[in-house]
Amino acid sequence: MKRLFAFILATILLVSFAACGTGTSSASPSSQASSQSESKSEQEASAATQTDYPVRPIQNVIPFGAGGGTDVWNRALMDAMGDIMGQTITSTNMTGGSAGSIGVEYVWTAAHDGYTLCGTSETPLTIPVMTALEQTSKDWEYFIAAGSPGVLCANKNSSYQTLDEVLAALTQQPESVSIAGTTGGLWFALAKLFDSYADVPFKWIPYDGSGTAIKGCVSNEADCVVASAGELKDFIRSGDLIPLAVMRTEDWEFPAYGTIEAVTNTLPQLAQYLPLNQFLGFKVPADTDPAVIAVLADAFQRAMETDKIKQFADDQLCVIYGLSGAEAKAMAGSIESKLCWILYDMGQTTFSPEEFDIPRP
Repeated sequence: MKRLFAFILATILLVSFAACGTGTSSASPSSQASSQSESKSEQEASAATQTDYPVRPIQNVIPFGAGGGTDVWNRALMDAMGDIMGQTITSTNMTGGSAGSIGVEYVWTAAHDGYTLCGTSETPLTIPVMTALEQTSKDWEYFIAAGSPGVLCANKNSSYQTLDEVLAALTQQPESVSIAGTTGGLWFALAKLFDSYADVPFKWIPYDGSGTAIKGCVSNEADCVVASAGELKDFIRSGDLIPLAVMRTEDWEFPAYGTIEAVTNTLPQLAQYLPLNQFLGFKVPADTDPAVIAVLADAFQRAMETDKIKQFADDQLCVIYGLSGAEAKAMAGSIESKLCWILYDMGQTTFSPEEFDIPRP
């Protein structure tokens, strides 16, 4: 009787294993491929459902002064994202250091839990070669909203109304013309191109952000300023600032103003270093919980699709990028490589990009 029972039990187990094996192997290659090709947005939405983040207010640290591109874009983005996530996001300016390093360091040393965000532009990409902070673009997740072309302007009360007049003065007496900007980043690099590759060095006057640099130029603290068109637009339209050149290789049509000539029309030797593109957005440490990053990515993408943000980008004379994930990281890495090596080659950095495995472009 026991042998009969054992035989029946063994038979049942064999049939069960055979059925399991058949069920496992029956999945077709096409269904497996379909599963593997799940879209990025679906993955983010799926990951976002795995967390109850955010359950309390979020702080967004802006490492530059009020009124600049990083500041105004972050405030617009955080308002839109806060509405989408149903939570308050408070934006705070925390200035100081080279390339915004004080605010960036504050965010890095805070808990990597998604409750302390860092407003950013391309400028903090130069922090590792300018300061003692070692984090590179590999250590952050980026959310890149938009960017605007750089424009070199002169104060209406200065002695210079054209780029040729500025260059003539600098040729006759180097550093006789002053220029305002933020040390360490894109505008700093663009200003230093005149020094290193055109042999016409400006006198550099540092500020804690483009907003304060522009106001410094308007109030006669500097002859010139270099910043984004979006940051300069109101002062150009009011006549307080005179655009001398757009920092690119092609002329640019400034809405409701007219054509601004490319700097390379006058200084063709700068063409090989341009364009250097601005970007504006925010970032979080890369080791933040992926589910939290997914929530931020979802809210960011939904915010970028709103009419309010689209109109804001238009008002700021910006090209919309709307990048997150691998695309945003790739863009940040590419600009990091260009900026850090250009500044290093001009002798403007403290450390070599090679020390941080930043590849030469």
